[in-house]
Amino acid sequence: MPKHSSLFDAAMVALIAAVLILGVPRLLGTETPLAVVTSWSMEPTLHVGDLIVVSGREQPKVGDVIVYVKPNGELIVHRLIAVEETAWRTVYITKGDANPYPDEPINPERVKGKVVFVIPYLGVVRLFVERLIRFGF
Repeated sequence: MPKHSSLFDAAMVALIAAVLILGVPRLLGTETPLAVVTSWSMEPTLHVGDLIVVSGREQPKVGDVIVYVKPNGELIVHRLIAVEETAWRTVYITKGDANPYPDEPINPERVKGKVVFVIPYLGVVRLFVERLIRFGF
């Protein structure tokens, strides 16, 4: 196989990767277009290791599964169960499907988007590698 053909193929792969990396967040309207479920709190709807596709284009509605960020930067994937409005602010109430109690109210600005697609267990490899790195293997 000619060398220039391999270089062309590599350049095309790099170009496609760049378009995906830069274009998908813009297309989906969120800087967090992909996430991996890391806990059992959304069982049986979502499982540890599921890869979720997140869209920030629409305002989430009660019943949607949303992704929000905690103050420490951790992403949480829970269901929006209520929107509470007062004279001075709006808060979202969320709850993991498997959790007995709702979470603390969150500011809507912390929401990255709602889950629009799930690829079962595709994120397991990422979780495995993260745990290997964390525990020094």
